[in-house]
Amino acid sequence: MPAILDRVFEFVGTRVTPRRSPARFFCDGWGDLALARDVTRRARAYVKREDATKIEPHDARLFEAVRDVNIVWGPETRAEKGYGVDVRRWDATFASPMADALPEESKLVRFARLRRATRLDDGDDGRDKKRRIAVLLPCTGDMYEWFRRGIARELLAEGVDCVIPTIAYYGERKPAKQWRHVLTTVADAKIQLSVTPIEMVALTRALKTEAEREGYAAEFCLAGVSLGGTMSSLTACALASEREVPSSAVAVCCVAGAADCYPYVEGSIETRLSWDVLCEAAEEEGGELVTPLTKTRAKERLLEIMEDLDMTHLLVEDSVNAAVCLTADQDRFVGPRANSKVPAALQKMLSNGKKVWREEFHGGHLSFLFGHKHAIAPSIKRAFDMLDQS
Repeated sequence: MPAILDRVFEFVGTRVTPRRSPARFFCDGWGDLALARDVTRRARAYVKREDATKIEPHDARLFEAVRDVNIVWGPETRAEKGYGVDVRRWDATFASPMADALPEESKLVRFARLRRATRLDDGDDGRDKKRRIAVLLPCTGDMYEWFRRGIARELLAEGVDCVIPTIAYYGERKPAKQWRHVLTTVADAKIQLSVTPIEMVALTRALKTEAEREGYAAEFCLAGVSLGGTMSSLTACALASEREVPSSAVAVCCVAGAADCYPYVEGSIETRLSWDVLCEAAEEEGGELVTPLTKTRAKERLLEIMEDLDMTHLLVEDSVNAAVCLTADQDRFVGPRANSKVPAALQKMLSNGKKVWREEFHGGHLSFLFGHKHAIAPSIKRAFDMLDQS
């Protein structure tokens, strides 16, 4: 199916949604870019760790915050309808390692852990006990679990534990004045993409420790669609710094994920931005506000601000031991540059010269999400199987 749904999304964004509506991204303009730059710098310092002697006190505190996560577990319950039979659920929270940079509503990381009550690998057959844990990151707009529920149901049936995190600015972590998932400033978008991988590293470390305490060796697949695809790959980069979570235990399933921030200026989301507001005032180098900007210059400035979040700048070699990449050949959301960059970036992250398993589907971004969703869970399972073969 061609990219018809992508084009409908573009048309609605261009012709129907008012130009200054809160339903448009960045309706409050550029935001606190100085804070966003600091948050990104700290996140990159954590990921790269190229010279420990140059770590500033602020960064050192971040490392400690990631190590010292204290998860507050809720009671065990039956999973709500839609996850399958014999499934148990725990809702939990912990303080974000980068809480100081987040709005009050976003300071607590929230996630749900789902697990079959009867394990499939608890027999006395002499095999090493392994716990497969899929961390399912959200696609754009999946504030709760509506899209990931079906994926989790299939994985749970195969004995894979599933973790469904709520990222900053989404779901119960959404600031009160924000409309749904639509970020109000450029700074919010930069902070969200910087903070999420650090939070997921903290979560992964804690789940690994818990599995070992219960007598299991943990294997992780960081999986995501679209926005989640980007964040799952960035998390894998950050995990490369975690010697306690070796690359041999980490896989990535990057599903139709963009490698960079071009969706805002070249993809379908471009039609949902508040360009009038962004053109009214922009921070140039040195902190000077220049107004008005042309739309072309506003796009250039937006890319300049977001450019240091490009996955290709954060690559850590040998960070994963398996990678699966699904793309749509007419994906108008991620822009024309993304589909070729994602597999190349994943290849550089792989250990031992392994190859990326890739499948390309015909159609657009939305037709993939709603027409080929059935391919996601099997691809995550494939990533786990590739880990076992490495």
